[in-house]
Formats: sequence, C-alpha cells, structure tokens
Amino acid sequence: MKWLILTFALCLCSSSARALSLTELRADSRLLTNDASGTRQRFTDAQITGWLNEGQRMLDVRSLCVYKSFSFDLAAGTTYYSLPSDFLEIKRVLRDNIEIYEMTPAALDSRSSQWETSSGVPTYYFLNFSTRTKLGFAPFPALSTDLGTIKVDYIAYSTAMASDGDIPFGGTVEFYPYHYALSYYAAYKMSVIDKRLTLAEIYLKQFEAMAVLIKERCIERPNYNPGMVGRKQ
Repeated sequence: MKWLILTFALCLCSSSARALSLTELRADSRLLTNDASGTRQRFTDAQITGWLNEGQRMLDVRSLCVYKSFSFDLAAGTTYYSLPSDFLEIKRVLRDNIEIYEMTPAALDSRSSQWETSSGVPTYYFLNFSTRTKLGFAPFPALSTDLGTIKVDYIAYSTAMASDGDIPFGGTVEFYPYHYALSYYAAYKMSVIDKRLTLAEIYLKQFEAMAVLIKERCIERPNYNPGMVGRKQ
C-alpha cells in the first residue's frame, strides 16, 4: 500500500519543467490528502498557504540557496547599518569593490578594548549578536576618506506567497523543479492533523529528500573546472 501511495504522490507533483502557482500548490496539497472541494473541505486556503510558506522557509534555511545583494553608502560617525528583513546569512561584503572580512565582537575584544570607539577606514565587519538585524564596521568611519559604498551579498528568505498567482522562491527559474516539495510539506501537516500518520510519514520523507536534493543541486556548476586553462583561438 505504501508504494502505491508514494507512486501516486510522485506522479501527481512531477511538473518539474514549469512553475507552480500558489493556487496550484494548494490544489496539489488537497489532492494529496483527499481534501474534497466545495463545502466539504477540511482546511481553509489560508491554512494551506501558511503551511506552504512554512515549507518554503524550511527549504530556505536548509538549502541556503536564495542569494540577494544590497548596497549602501557609509555615513561618518555611524557604526551600525540595518540589514534587510529577509536577511538570513552574509556571504560577502565589499567596500568600493574590495572585500572586507568578518570578525566577531569577541575576536575584536581580544585585539583591543577600545575597538568600539576607534575610527578609521573600515577593515572588518561584524554582526550585532544582540539583535542580529544590524551590520557593524570596525573601525567605524569618521572622516570623508573613511567613507565608501558597501555591497553585501547575502542569503535570504524567499518572499512569502500571498496572492493566488505567486510563485515560490521569488519565481526564480532554477527552483521550478522543486516547487512540488512544498505540496508534500503542506500535505504532511494536513495528514498529521487528520491523524493519518502513515501518510504523513511518506510525505515528510519526500519533502526531506527534496530538501537534500535542492541543497546539492543549487550550488552545482557542471561547466566549472578550476583546473582547466582557456585555449587561445
């Protein structure tokens, strides 16, 4: 019986070549759990949308595949700068196109007890662990010669889906094959509530398998070979 259910689930959500909208993901989730249409539905659209977005956030955290960047100008006398609301993890920080490196507040403490009051050209960046919403620089800029433009490449949370036509992962084409993983996650939550635990286990395993796959595939670059040297034409 298990393999029959599993085969059905795989066939149902196999549209890997195109995007699935929020409406389609909700419909798939209902079909996976036999949640009838019309007045007999056990779950509301809002509930299923919440679970689909929960699954998307889980994939964001586990895969670390959604990359974004933002830029801002340093201001004299300012140490801390706000991070975007979708911030998850920093990948790289540049000042005027030159990379600067991360230090922890503890490591800066070990170097100098006065680092928080020292000014100059920023050499390091650090995260404010008390809020994790601020990016700090040491030393902090004070003179016009200390300023510059900062560019931050970071890993982000995907925008939550709300409208019927919204596409997971911000509509990025590279993630189209993994959209149906969200239906598995929502179906898992629905099955648990219905106390259909065997079915819930099957859908959770499918979601977990997709989480592993997306983490592996999103960083693959099959044409990249650092040992190859370009040929002269």
